[in-house]
Amino acid sequence: MKSSWLWRLLSWSTFVCLLVMITGFGWALKDTWFPNKGLELPQASTKPEVATGGDWSAKKELYVAALGDSLTKGTGDSTGEGYVTRVIDQLSKQLDKPVYLVNNMAINGQRADQLVNRLDEVGYKNAIGKADIILMTIGGNDLFQIAQNGGSLAEGGDLSPELLSKRLPEAEPRLKAVFDKLRELNPTARIIYVGLYNAFYDLPEMISISQHVAEWNDYAFSLAKADGNATVVPTYDLFEFSLKKYLSSDHFHPNAQGYTRISDRIVQALQ
Repeated sequence: MKSSWLWRLLSWSTFVCLLVMITGFGWALKDTWFPNKGLELPQASTKPEVATGGDWSAKKELYVAALGDSLTKGTGDSTGEGYVTRVIDQLSKQLDKPVYLVNNMAINGQRADQLVNRLDEVGYKNAIGKADIILMTIGGNDLFQIAQNGGSLAEGGDLSPELLSKRLPEAEPRLKAVFDKLRELNPTARIIYVGLYNAFYDLPEMISISQHVAEWNDYAFSLAKADGNATVVPTYDLFEFSLKKYLSSDHFHPNAQGYTRISDRIVQALQ
């Protein structure tokens, strides 16, 4: 009698467990077949809104994308701000509206040809597509790498002005490719290109490099002029006569004062 009662209890327990399993399975299928709004799989993300450009007075806020090499990264600045943060802060005060950094995508040591390839990445496309202003430094690593002939870069001993002069035309198409790609990603944003300077102007054997740096900057200016909504901000005059004042201890990147001077000129160009 007792055994019969136990078997009956076990049968009912098994039946109840089966009902629970069926109910749970059905509930899971319901969410899959007829999902609630919060459970639906996300749709493919839409393309980022392209900046309208033109008259900024009609915009309640502005967005800035920064890209390029170590100068845009802010290397050498003990405060960690670089020129990008300073530009955003100054511009926000002068325009009396919020100015936001979408992303600083600069990479130390980056060349123009490497940047072109990275502009195909989704993160770069989204940031650039949203920007009203694009801040950029690029080309310094290209020039100094094609001019190397051994030795120590820190001492300027591995740079050959003759080699740079000979190979400069190789690097120019890289910069054009960057400008073209940026315009493909964002037809209306204001592009600010920070010109190059000769960080080794205080070394007699390196003074002639300034001529080739000037040629590069002139080429950048021609690209900006052809673009119609781009500006080249000069920096060579700041550093060539004030290297000790505006360069960091690595004798290559700007210090806090140097970045401040660069940001001042960028903000002036944007007014």
